[in-house]
Amino acid sequence: MFKKMIWVTLLGALCLFLYFFIANPYRIHGDCMEPAIKDGKLYFVNYLYDKFQSYKAGDIIIFRQEGKIWISRIIGLENQEIKISDHMILINNTVYSDAVERNWQNWRYGDYGVDKSVKIPEGHVYVLSDNLSAHYDDSRVFGPISDKMIIGKVWEMPFES
Repeated sequence: MFKKMIWVTLLGALCLFLYFFIANPYRIHGDCMEPAIKDGKLYFVNYLYDKFQSYKAGDIIIFRQEGKIWISRIIGLENQEIKISDHMILINNTVYSDAVERNWQNWRYGDYGVDKSVKIPEGHVYVLSDNLSAHYDDSRVFGPISDKMIIGKVWEMPFES
């Protein structure tokens, strides 16, 4: 009986450690990352990702900006130049290509990287929503995001709720 209590206590402590320090569930609301991230689904966010490897283009992250928590995909890294124009993303004057199906409807919004090049400062990333008609939640509006504002990387596998 005593051994069982110890194991249950250790398991509970491990779960709490995982929850508070490694990964935390987030319910995503909104359509800014459709179809990759579904509105209302539960996803885990890995807080320690950047401790073991650097963020890279294509990573979906949760970050803080203007007192809110946002979700977007990294498409540009520090010291790169980015320009978005005519349904095309250019990184260092080379067409950026990935498998993301972006909604380009009404995409011309914001001042950072829209129809003109913007250099991403050191310690920052450039994030972009997959649904570009969501006009308020990415680097086109905020500019490049400081690494310090990144909460963590979204784990790709959604969990049904």
